[in-house]
Amino acid sequence: MRYAPRITFATMFLAALVFCVSFSFSLSSAVAAEPEIVVFAAASTTNAVTDIGKLYAEKGLGSIKTSFASSSTLAKQIEQGAPADVFLSANTQWMDYLEEKGLVEKDTRKSLLRNRIALIVPGPA
Repeated sequence: MRYAPRITFATMFLAALVFCVSFSFSLSSAVAAEPEIVVFAAASTTNAVTDIGKLYAEKGLGSIKTSFASSSTLAKQIEQGAPADVFLSANTQWMDYLEEKGLVEKDTRKSLLRNRIALIVPGPA
């Protein structure tokens, strides 16, 4: 079985998110000693985001408070005023929706990941 692409994807995802979160705090002029980042993330990213939160805390950078649900549910919560520092959507249409409502800070939207469907079949016996 070939698991290398999944490991590579997870590693790239973790690195990209840690970089983005760390970079956003390096730009802030008034950062608390141990900030808490509120992350709204698509349910499909639960394992990766949870691992990132643990790594972030282990490095003494602060903590990550997470909320996992469908992208549509999270977008509607943000629209209703729920506080989120980071929104990881599995659907670009919901990011577009929030952007059209003026709820995404200018120049902060980044496409970190892409999905690709894969068909797995048993090999020859």
